Amino acid sequence: MTNPKPIYHSELQCSVFSLSYDFVTRQGVLNMAETTACDMNGCIAFFQRIDPKVQAIQTKAGNLDDTSYLLVGKEWKANLPPRKEV
Repeated sequence: MTNPKPIYHSELQCSVFSLSYDFVTRQGVLNMAETTACDMNGCIAFFQRIDPKVQAIQTKAGNLDDTSYLLVGKEWKANLPPRKEV
């Protein structure tokens, strides 16, 4: 079996493997290629069309946690994961 290839998504501005959304917790997950990052506004708008009440979005680059977006009041905040120093 060959490795799946990500598909470039113009709104998210990244190469995407998959995404999921949990309506109970109002949290989304975007799984991207290892060396990519998404557009924050595009990502939030995309998940808001799935559920206007989305509260949090976690992005993953390859197998690593990447940026998370959290709705605080009426404003979205971006948080980068801690990185280990080399």
